[in-house]
Amino acid sequence: MATNSHVLLVLFLYAAVGDVAGMNHIVGKSFGWTIPQNASFYQDWAAPRTFYVGDKLVFLYSSGMHNVIEVSKEDFEACTQKNTVNIHFSGPTILKITKPGDHYFICGLRRHCFGGQKLSIKAEELLDPLSIHSDSPKDRMKLFNGGRNIHGGGFNF
Repeated sequence: MATNSHVLLVLFLYAAVGDVAGMNHIVGKSFGWTIPQNASFYQDWAAPRTFYVGDKLVFLYSSGMHNVIEVSKEDFEACTQKNTVNIHFSGPTILKITKPGDHYFICGLRRHCFGGQKLSIKAEELLDPLSIHSDSPKDRMKLFNGGRNIHGGGFNF
């Protein structure tokens, strides 16, 4: 009987906390990856979120209508494609964040980037559970959830 209770507890905690290996961030929420109504839309979407190595960015768009190009900071700021990191043409595109630091994404079709279809994020390393020596409930919950704040359910809209 105790074994069944432990299994149920683990399943409940997994459902409540989500996948500790990485959060799925739906870029732009239900709006998806398209030309926004204001140029700061995607930065406003990203601002309250924390991104970690292992998370995935989910760009929802129709192939042929948009693309996702990971670019340098300079290309991001100028909406150019001189130093591309990766190019993705098939929507939806799911990109796993594999290293910490700044990441820059634009749509390279027509003048979409100039219309605000661009996103920059800063990814952080997950905390090492063995390095946390805190008694605060918030830090203990981050320890339980692989070093991240809880967004719930494994998806972050």
